[in-house]
Amino acid sequence: MASKFPIDLAATLAGWVDRELEQFTPWIKPGVTTSNSLQRFAELAILYDVLDRSPLDFAMLNDRWRPFLEQHLADPAFGQLARTRLQWAWALLLPYLILRQRGLRSDYHEATLAHATKAGFPHAAEVIPYRELDHAYFARATGTVDVSQAAFDELLGRTFAARSACRLLLDREATYALTHALLYAGAFGQERVPRDALPNVAAIVDSMTIDCAVHEEYDMLGELLTCGLVLEDCRPEVRALALPIFLQSLDDTGSLMPNGRETERSFAACYHTTLVGLILCASLTRMTS
Repeated sequence: MASKFPIDLAATLAGWVDRELEQFTPWIKPGVTTSNSLQRFAELAILYDVLDRSPLDFAMLNDRWRPFLEQHLADPAFGQLARTRLQWAWALLLPYLILRQRGLRSDYHEATLAHATKAGFPHAAEVIPYRELDHAYFARATGTVDVSQAAFDELLGRTFAARSACRLLLDREATYALTHALLYAGAFGQERVPRDALPNVAAIVDSMTIDCAVHEEYDMLGELLTCGLVLEDCRPEVRALALPIFLQSLDDTGSLMPNGRETERSFAACYHTTLVGLILCASLTRMTS
């Protein structure tokens, strides 16, 4: 049985997200979006997907979060946003793809995706390897494109996570590339990654986990902790030491700070690390049960 710890922590973090739900709107004002507002909306959908597939069970997911996502997806202005940006349509409509797998259908969004595909996207866009893996993961997870395991493994093999062999070469951008490839390979902490797929990465993840813990880089630390859970060779004693450090910024609001330098606890500062914490809780309940 899953321990009480990650379930109670997840409830605390999810409570904060639920209270701040309106802040995840794709709009900063009527008819106006930014890359940050669109990203937050997509990340809420990803979190919904991860939690809905995890052993965690929160009524708010389908009582409040799903209707919130559906409300914005039904907005003609949001549909037009994707229709007029075909090169970004698959990314913009990721929340739709996630709910599409759960029965939602929109003729307008379906036509937009068809137009984007006819125009050659997303494959026509020049992207780095882990972004290719990103598309393949969500295409497979949402059932929109049949991506074979062999094709997925080939894409994973091109990433920095598969080719890296020295943690001293990892700057912030490289660490981001490493963690995201692992998040896609491990279904955001819900599936084990075979040892032979990424033979060098466990030692790098352990080393970077310690480094981020020492430097109080909580946001990256949370992602690394989730990655460590899906890798057989990551050392549990490293996780045991780093997890309390990741959680040391938790306060009675139920949010987490991104690093030890941040002083103002705002939505913009806290939302991503809090989402990362929830994904970590979902992985803990799956991998340690």
